[in-house]
Amino acid sequence: MPEVIVVNKVDAMTEDDVLTLRRALPGAVWVSARTGAGIQGLRELIAGRLPHPDVDVDVLVPYDRGDLVARVHRDGEVLSERHEDAGTRLSARVDGGLAATLEQFADPVA
Repeated sequence: MPEVIVVNKVDAMTEDDVLTLRRALPGAVWVSARTGAGIQGLRELIAGRLPHPDVDVDVLVPYDRGDLVARVHRDGEVLSERHEDAGTRLSARVDGGLAATLEQFADPVA
């Protein structure tokens, strides 16, 4: 599991403290929750390190398989969701294993 070392309260440190810590913690992210300094960079770093599913699916999942809808929300990226008479229509990006599980619900968009 990759780690990110985040040093907060840089706005409250002296310049010498910051220099000392930067030498001790190379690669750390420096932020101030109070001023917002460094927060956007931290968000971008985390987003870039998260795994991104790579299989696009368009499925109509019956309502009695809400477990699969929840799994897509938990493990994938839902691009759109619509409730229809026969179930929940999802357009999503998922990993290969989940795509194989959802394959039986592949359905052309009505």
